Amino acid sequence: MKKVLFALTLLLTSFVFIGCDDDDDKKIEVKDLPAISQTFLQTHFPNQEVRLAEKDDDSYDVFLVNGFKVEFYLSGEWNDVYGFGMQIPQSIIDLLPETIPTYIKEHYPQNSIVEVSKEMYGYEIELNNDWDIRFDQSGNFIGEDRS
Repeated sequence: MKKVLFALTLLLTSFVFIGCDDDDDKKIEVKDLPAISQTFLQTHFPNQEVRLAEKDDDSYDVFLVNGFKVEFYLSGEWNDVYGFGMQIPQSIIDLLPETIPTYIKEHYPQNSIVEVSKEMYGYEIELNNDWDIRFDQSGNFIGEDRS
């Protein structure tokens, strides 16, 4: 009887894990991205090939062959640019309020920006020394911590 109960528990547990699979990403073509997203990629990553583009319930994820990942809202506006340790292109940093790169240069002159995320409160910037720096919508410093 214990073996039957154990087997049923294992079976039930496997169904729970299968039912919780939230991998709803659907592979798409670059041409299926909103026009504003395509323009962003052409502007800030010219001549960079897209390795993979996916759409899920709330965003588009684009993986470039150069190692960058760009996340877009469903509206097509950029949300996150991940460099995975590589410096974010200057053209993207130029999109931020001017006070943000100024603050980074002043307080972290030896470091580079490797991730830029738009958040509800403003922006989160990750540096190559694993510091996360937060700014409000206007670019005013909010706080910092190590990731």
